[in-house]
Amino acid sequence: MTGLEWRIRWNWDWPLWLSVLMTISVVAWVAALYFREASSAGKPMRTLLALLRLAALTLVVAMLAQPAIEWFRTGRPRLVVLVDRSASMATRDQPSVDGDQSRLAALKSFLNQSFLKTWQSTYDLDLVALDEQTVRVETLQSLTTSEESIGTCLGDAIDYALRELPGPTPSAIVLFTDGISTRGQSLEKGAQRARALQVPLYPVAVGNPQKRPDVAIDNFLAEEVVFPGDRLQVEAMLRATGYADQEALITLRNTTDDQILAQSTIQLPAEEVSQIVRLATRLETPGQLALQLEIKPLEGETNVENNVVSQTVEVRDEKIRVLLAQASPSYEYRALKSLLERDPAVELRVHLQEADADFSEVDPIALAEFPSLQQERFPFDVVLLGDIDPALLPRQTWATLLRLVSEQGGGLACIAGPRFMPQAFQDSQPLRVLLPFELETTSRQSTEPYSIQPTALGWQMPSLQLGETDAESRAIWQSFPPVSWGFAIEKIKPGAQVLAEHATRNRLPMILRHYVGRGEVWFHATDETWRWRWRTDDRYFARYWGQVVRRLGRRRLATKQEIHLTTDRTLYRLGEDIKLRLRFRSPVNNRAAIVQLQSAKNPEQEIRLHRHPTHRSFFETVLQGLSPGKYKATLPDEAASTTFEIKPPPRELSRLAADHPALIEAAKISGGKFYTLETVSELLDDLPPPRRTTIEQLPPRPLWNTHAAMALLVSVLTAEWLLRRRHGML
Repeated sequence: MTGLEWRIRWNWDWPLWLSVLMTISVVAWVAALYFREASSAGKPMRTLLALLRLAALTLVVAMLAQPAIEWFRTGRPRLVVLVDRSASMATRDQPSVDGDQSRLAALKSFLNQSFLKTWQSTYDLDLVALDEQTVRVETLQSLTTSEESIGTCLGDAIDYALRELPGPTPSAIVLFTDGISTRGQSLEKGAQRARALQVPLYPVAVGNPQKRPDVAIDNFLAEEVVFPGDRLQVEAMLRATGYADQEALITLRNTTDDQILAQSTIQLPAEEVSQIVRLATRLETPGQLALQLEIKPLEGETNVENNVVSQTVEVRDEKIRVLLAQASPSYEYRALKSLLERDPAVELRVHLQEADADFSEVDPIALAEFPSLQQERFPFDVVLLGDIDPALLPRQTWATLLRLVSEQGGGLACIAGPRFMPQAFQDSQPLRVLLPFELETTSRQSTEPYSIQPTALGWQMPSLQLGETDAESRAIWQSFPPVSWGFAIEKIKPGAQVLAEHATRNRLPMILRHYVGRGEVWFHATDETWRWRWRTDDRYFARYWGQVVRRLGRRRLATKQEIHLTTDRTLYRLGEDIKLRLRFRSPVNNRAAIVQLQSAKNPEQEIRLHRHPTHRSFFETVLQGLSPGKYKATLPDEAASTTFEIKPPPRELSRLAADHPALIEAAKISGGKFYTLETVSELLDDLPPPRRTTIEQLPPRPLWNTHAAMALLVSVLTAEWLLRRRHGML
């Protein structure tokens, strides 16, 4: 039903304070003029004349303000109801009598019961469905979710209701949605537009705000090259939602033959907490292995794609060339020589400075002299340098060792001794560079026997894992007999890592390591690890040193520095994090790496990757906020690149938890109010009062230039003139 309403419009631009000041001034001036003028007229007549003068001035000012009467055709107030029908609204988390039903089904059932009929009796109702598009619909029955829906455009839907929907501006907008906006304008921007037009939003949240139960595993780390019989430890990051403190089965599998290599039952972390998981196995068969780390899907978990991560590992059947050098045959030297001679992965040579003259003829692995250092490539991959006398070696020995480690990726392990190592090397600048501590701060300690225990970082190192499980390794370290002496190291170099320490005395470092160029250097502050063979048939002594030698030898076996730039996937949905990884075959000194990111739709940008805290050859970063399209990441000046593509979520199901905070903020911005299906009954009383809405504005009718206005002005002026003449005031 339409009606007709009117109002008077004034074109008066003066501010109110100036208008009031002018009115007071004019009234005072007219009053003073008439009451001070000499005349026979009495006070009543003077008052009448002043009123006539003021009336004339008022008519002139009113004509200057150009008043006009405006007519409007009005109708019932207009209400727009936006209903989300995107794919996320098919989520079944709404309880009903027959069990859980989809969000859209629960909403349709609720609206059919009361709300639409009540609103239709009071408002002109517009029902609008939205997903990636916004369309006007006639009935609720036509609303269905589409599996082909690729997004939700909440901001665009609000803009459509405000600017594009035919008809007058609505009195309010009621939005039924789960709040998940994946495309187009943001919900916040739509709320700001509604506020500018003074249209409040009344969002009604449909769906559970709790995150969907999920377990995800990523950041799979493992050594890329190992040797037959090596203990391979793999590491990954685990995240869980909705399964805090529950148990899950995690499996390491060789997908080449579907063989299970390791399994473990773990306790899942709490919400928003990442947990490192580790599994270990021993690989015997040489060749390329495709390893897969997976966690068994749990009850209620709908997204199982992120339960699996993969990586390729090469088992290389190649001997590590090791040189063991010592001044005299200490217990440590004898134990290491006996051990490494029997290791099938090691090709051992020894040099004993104080040996008999015919030692090299009797022992086939003995060298009469320290190996020649004039060759371009040193003939050993790993050097175990014990308590050796530097005075009996050529001075260029240490420069060659520095080149072996820093340039060729070789490994060096220095073992402290009571005579020479490291106190006799104060003048050797190359060795001072190689050692992971400041040499001036070293002094021999003579104390009571003490134990060596790994640090928190040491427990994470595969080389220090002597058992099949973490608990077994801890028990083994606890069972080792104490050592009787060592060197007190007070100041380690920046970047050096303490892997084991004195168990009681001020936590003094006992096993250290750091990287020098492309290679790695270890230092033992005691030469009594041979004591670990006590009552164990040298089982753990052999395991420890075998793992250390293999770690130090892996770098050199890579004849060239290979670079791998990868992402965890090649296809991403819009809004997902992209994990960009850069891995060098050998360690590098850089703390960060720069990668160029290119896209056809976006300008080229530089991406900074940061080095992993425990893997010096591994760099990574997380890319966020990239728009859809194809991308290429390239490491400048290197033959390393990777490509990936970002697509809008094909079923927009990457986020299923109803976004209550976003809806609350939208209501606050626009001046409306937020509801859930449990509290939406209050909405009937909270909507703006149903005032009639302007449908059409008719042409205005001016009042200031009509004949009646002119006649009234002339009449007032004439009456004043006649009265002034009669009383002699002209």
